[in-house]
Amino acid sequence: MQKKLIALAVAGLMSAPAFAQSNVTIYGVVDYGYQWTGDSRVSGVDSRSALDGGVSAGNRIGFKGTEDLGNGLKAGFVYEMGFGRSETSGGTISSLNRQSYVSLSGGFGTVALGRQYAPQHLMIVQNIDPFGFGKGTVASLANVYKGDARLDNLVAYVSPNWGGFSFVAGWTNNFANDESVENGYGAGASADGRAWAFSPSYKNGPIYVGANFHQIHFNGAAGSSLTPAQVLAGQVVSLDAIKVWDLAGTYDFGVVKLGAIYGVRDEQGSLANTDVKLKQWAVTASVPVGAAGKIQAVYGRRKAEFDAGSDGKSSQWGVGYEHALSKRTAIYTAYADVNNNSSAETTRNGYAAANITDATEGNGVAGGGYERGFNVGIRHSF
Repeated sequence: MQKKLIALAVAGLMSAPAFAQSNVTIYGVVDYGYQWTGDSRVSGVDSRSALDGGVSAGNRIGFKGTEDLGNGLKAGFVYEMGFGRSETSGGTISSLNRQSYVSLSGGFGTVALGRQYAPQHLMIVQNIDPFGFGKGTVASLANVYKGDARLDNLVAYVSPNWGGFSFVAGWTNNFANDESVENGYGAGASADGRAWAFSPSYKNGPIYVGANFHQIHFNGAAGSSLTPAQVLAGQVVSLDAIKVWDLAGTYDFGVVKLGAIYGVRDEQGSLANTDVKLKQWAVTASVPVGAAGKIQAVYGRRKAEFDAGSDGKSSQWGVGYEHALSKRTAIYTAYADVNNNSSAETTRNGYAAANITDATEGNGVAGGGYERGFNVGIRHSF
């Protein structure tokens, strides 16, 4: 009898944690490749050649799970961390810099709270850019099409699908970092940086049409030093607001999937003559090669209209190939060429680059300001 009780107790100890973890998935991406970038606009900088991490997709590890609450309700969570671009023996994990949120789903749709992807980013990465709008790929649309990737403290709502139509809406009281002591930052500030977003879409068979509208309000004092939010946005002057709209669409012909996007990004400065309006567009293509390969191509242009000075103009073309070795492992290669006019060369917001070795949407000198790029590598997802 005693042996039976002990056996039952051991079985209970072994089964309890297995039951508790049955709805939790560990996932991630490990991506490394060779990357060459050249023709820098920075004086004294020639080219860069290196083995980098996160070349086609950011290296990450995450945990996600769901719990059935009954009555059609489900709770869920995502907790995702990113690794540095080139890990070394002294490298560290950049904790929680990707996603961290909890959600509740039902017949009404999904409500999620926490750090999440911005609806604009999801629209582009899931539907338009064949390279995935990543900051690592030299040919990514993100090099020339400026966007916002993630928002902190976001309350997001994803609607049900009504015959192909759905929408995502979101609002945050502070889109970068923690809430401040008095809901403000900087001298004279009255509130943390706020943002809202709305992105409707229609997807049915080979057709996809989507739109995005979002605004970011910094609420910083004019002439103050950079706020954390402004640093994340890659700015060099204080901003009052960023107002964005985008319209995109794709059609899958089977032999080729074609896409296009057009958008306006109005960055309103808090100082005189610091406003800039970015008018940007791109066309994309993805061509399947056999059952496991695909050719990727993108061409994009951006025009920066400044309050002071002539317009900055940038363009990029890129081509690549990706081949799936299995459902989780792929090899890839890409080449990109960027062109900037003289006004774009001397301004940050007007400039585009194929380097993507910094964290400011690839359009700054911090990463070398390269205008040519080539990469080849391997990516494994688990």
